[in-house]
Amino acid sequence: MNAAECARQVGDIFALPDTCLKIKSIIDDDISDIDEIAELISYDPVLSSKLLRLANSALYNFPKQVETVQKAVQVLGETQVYNLVVASGAAEAFASVKPDIIALDKFWEHSINTALIAKHLAFHLGVKKDEPIYLSGLLHNLGELVVVQVKPDIAQVCAQYKKGKKPWAKQQELLGFTYADCTVELLKLWQLPDRIIQPLKQLNQPEYSAANKVNLILHLASCLALSEANPEVFQLYDLADKQIMEVLDLSKDDLHDASSFAFLEGMSILSLLNPALFSIF
Repeated sequence: MNAAECARQVGDIFALPDTCLKIKSIIDDDISDIDEIAELISYDPVLSSKLLRLANSALYNFPKQVETVQKAVQVLGETQVYNLVVASGAAEAFASVKPDIIALDKFWEHSINTALIAKHLAFHLGVKKDEPIYLSGLLHNLGELVVVQVKPDIAQVCAQYKKGKKPWAKQQELLGFTYADCTVELLKLWQLPDRIIQPLKQLNQPEYSAANKVNLILHLASCLALSEANPEVFQLYDLADKQIMEVLDLSKDDLHDASSFAFLEGMSILSLLNPALFSIF
């Protein structure tokens, strides 16, 4: 079984909700209308609640209370709304994953940290704001949840990290593909934009060049988040080559700043949401 076949096995089980698909379709349309987006979101009370809570959070510090979905969409902008819709849809799609195999709260916490570290580094390095690096980082490891469903025994073995063994190397040995490969195939089934999917094709083995900046940032962010979540097993340079730091012209202080940003913003994000629903942004 290859990564595409694995993803197809759960395509019907782990599908984006209809509301998410409709909203995503409208936002993907270059002539999308804010009123139309707001109207669709308003039909989904859970998504409407998340949107309003986010718009009124300290993350945006809007001077007046945002009381309508339409105003929330205007305050956040299409990019942030798109991120929320896809992230919320992904969390809902995987809410039924077996809790005895993986702790979903820890999974999403790691995913959020990866996304926020990548976002901070991208800003520091002058990556264009329209690059969907945050969403790529947030979704980068969904392949693990697919494998938990299809091959739970192997997923359990892969989750037993060992010093000197990179997780994706272990995945490749046991599965014949990595979680990132499976993520790519799942996101294709979800018909997400190629700009979100493309960087994940090189997540574990990016080309070391300045022209490959987005891919290198995502790789470094995923390695940093993984090492911080498992300090007893991994140091950063057990997972990421020091040469990446040189290519990106980053210092240890830059990484520390990115980690601090992820910790502070991640706590703010998680405090907005109901962990029992595994709702994320």
